Amino acid sequence: MANQPILFINGEYKPLSETTISVLDQGFLLGDGVFDVVSAWKGVIFKLDQHLDRFFDSLRATRLQTPMSREDWRAAIVETVRRNQLRDATIRFIVTRGVPKAVVADPRDFQPTMIVWAAPYIFLADEATRRKGIRLFISHLRAFSADTLDPRYKCLDRLHSQMARIEALEAGYDDVIWLDQAGNVCEGPASNIFVIKEGVVRTPRRNVLRGITRQTFIELARDAALPVEEADLTAFDLYAADEVFTCSTAGGALAVREVAGRPLAGSVPGPLTQKLGRLYWTLRESGAHGTPIPA
Repeated sequence: MANQPILFINGEYKPLSETTISVLDQGFLLGDGVFDVVSAWKGVIFKLDQHLDRFFDSLRATRLQTPMSREDWRAAIVETVRRNQLRDATIRFIVTRGVPKAVVADPRDFQPTMIVWAAPYIFLADEATRRKGIRLFISHLRAFSADTLDPRYKCLDRLHSQMARIEALEAGYDDVIWLDQAGNVCEGPASNIFVIKEGVVRTPRRNVLRGITRQTFIELARDAALPVEEADLTAFDLYAADEVFTCSTAGGALAVREVAGRPLAGSVPGPLTQKLGRLYWTLRESGAHGTPIPA
């Protein structure tokens, strides 16, 4: 295969056609693994240190130690992007518990599988949809609570997310969010959410992944002297909002034009969504918080 992606797997760089993972790997059998996703733009990886912090928090919390140090992971991520000759990239790095030593295995005794995969940069929506905003569905599924599976575990088990996405897509929507057991707004399969009302920028404060892009937008809003709150929000807050946007590594801010059949009252994208989106991409273009990819 010509022009194959080059992946890092267990200490080696290999073309995709030469990479193999056992069907007995616990990542496949049980979703037993963690991952993170970082992005590069114009040859600079954004906030790699913060993504590595989150990744290593998940590794420690799940007892998924690897023989690779933080600097080893950093080097593998940068080198994988370089070998694929990508300047704008989405990079996923993964650790699974590997192949068990017995059918019923001790999860503390394992040989991890370690992967870095770089692909061309992706946006969660195409250009036309980004211009007009997305239709957002509210799933009947509920968020995992901290006493079940804390959302801060960025783990491989994504069945919950996939079921919610199927539900939304079948209903004709672009994306989906879910609520917690108390009816508070949480997040979506690949994004956090922000609500703007009367100039105040708010985002859910609990039962969410602590997104790196989420934190970036909080910082951008504060730097722009906008009032920002991490708060408990319900679906009503979405319905009555002046502006709503989701955010993720895959494209920054994405305006919402409709929530569960309720069109937003104002223009879409709204003025503060546009302002924060511009600030985000100005930050990305500046190279701040960046790790350069060598030629």
